[in-house]
Amino acid sequence: MVDAPVERVWELIGDVNRHPEWWPRVEDVHCDLLDVGCTYRQVTKRPDKTIQTTISVEMLDDCQQLRVRCLDTGMYAHFLLTPAQNGTFVDAELGVEEQGLAKLFAGAFIRRWVAQSLDGLRRAATSQQPGQEGRYQASA
Repeated sequence: MVDAPVERVWELIGDVNRHPEWWPRVEDVHCDLLDVGCTYRQVTKRPDKTIQTTISVEMLDDCQQLRVRCLDTGMYAHFLLTPAQNGTFVDAELGVEEQGLAKLFAGAFIRRWVAQSLDGLRRAATSQQPGQEGRYQASA
């Protein structure tokens, strides 16, 4: 749950150029036009190096859901937003299509990635914006 209106949360999820503001390890995104079937470039910091990947947009429903997949690593993310009371319920599915030994370690990595992603989204969505002092408050 994010204590901000669905429109505010969508501004962060639906504009992939803003993903570095909240998504762990995403350092830069270059996307000219976001639409189903398009691709964009993303720079991600890994523990051992920084990589540049191509991300494909698989699903996009304005102010409701976004599903993207990394064509280089097999990682994917699906976000579904639902207005809930004075906030937004975020149903997030993040995963990776790995084979072999990497599949054994993927579960722990994915759980940590989901938690860090939602924490970052909460912080970004509830931070005060110029002219909006007191409008969004983080929950305890």
